[in-house]
Amino acid sequence: MIRGDTERLLREIRELEFRSRKNVTGFLPGNYATTYTGSGLSFREARKYLAGDPVRHIDWNMTARLGEPFVRTFHEEREREIFLAIDVSPSMYTGYQTRNKIETAIEVAATLALSAVKQRDRLGYLLFSDSVHRIHPPRPGKAQLHRLLSDLVQYSTVTEPSGSTDPRVAIHAIEALRGRRFVIFLISDFIDHDVPDDLRFVRRRHDVSLLHIYDPIEFGDTMKADPDLLLPVFAPEGGRRAMMKPSLMKEHTLAATRSVLEEGATKYRILVHSISTSDAVGPALGAFLHRKRSLV
Repeated sequence: MIRGDTERLLREIRELEFRSRKNVTGFLPGNYATTYTGSGLSFREARKYLAGDPVRHIDWNMTARLGEPFVRTFHEEREREIFLAIDVSPSMYTGYQTRNKIETAIEVAATLALSAVKQRDRLGYLLFSDSVHRIHPPRPGKAQLHRLLSDLVQYSTVTEPSGSTDPRVAIHAIEALRGRRFVIFLISDFIDHDVPDDLRFVRRRHDVSLLHIYDPIEFGDTMKADPDLLLPVFAPEGGRRAMMKPSLMKEHTLAATRSVLEEGATKYRILVHSISTSDAVGPALGAFLHRKRSLV
């Protein structure tokens, strides 16, 4: 890389870190309000047994009293390991707002990463499309943060996107890091509106949240355009281009997409939260973490 490109990359990394620091001021750093079913120090509650829960955590008294298996859950009080999985497939590079989807996803990831480092949590990450492009297991400290920021900027400005959206490859890569428990944030546009059944494997051990990144122009119920205006519709992972009126896109709604994603995630007790490319990232993440805390 020539000197001018290096200087531009460093400048963009500093700008990304600055925006992330500004975003973090909008919510309590590290306040992920996560719980695991495990041997933490603070008892949380008893809940119905789910496939994959350790038998040793069954609350036998409650099970006998209610006639169905219940397990005891605990708040996790030790050092956490935060794992970010960021979709860098071609569909993420589309968008018609000030930011496109990849730029929004990167700012979301960088803000969560900075929050983790400020809290002295260990930070890990991977970048994926239909294969894993980068993976770094959790490590503490600012060096890991800057490694992530550098990779994010490279993928937003330099690297040519390839492949297609397949969250399963991220799930399998994380699951391969056995013997660890992570707080996982899977960041994607979920372009196929599909929550993979593979999540049932990681949810047995990890705390998982899905962050759905979208552009308002993708959905008929979020657009404010002239109904007779012709808009470009481009499926970047399928190579199809078309011009379409917003009035013909009414059935393709954000509400319907959220419903499909939430229906799929609810089976595994996973939170899904949508963030628009037109949203301010700090308040959007604050709203997401508020929802996450309320479910704990």
